[in-house]
Amino acid sequence: MVPLASSVPHTLPFVGPGTYLIFGIVLAPVYLMLVAWFLGEPSDRQSALLGVGYVAGLTTAIWGGLFVVTMIIDFAFF
Repeated sequence: MVPLASSVPHTLPFVGPGTYLIFGIVLAPVYLMLVAWFLGEPSDRQSALLGVGYVAGLTTAIWGGLFVVTMIIDFAFF
């Protein structure tokens, strides 16, 4: 049986193949949406910046929440 917390250090690189998949392919519609907000017609800079703020805020909330849950799991079980 393999223990949950082993002493073997992780040697995975920071940028793996999944990183390119997520930021390059999966997020392509988000990139297109952001570009369309600024370059599309009719373009409204104030609304576009508001949309960018919402996307950035939502992303920060999700990543921040995941970090907090990860730390709780780390302290509780490891």
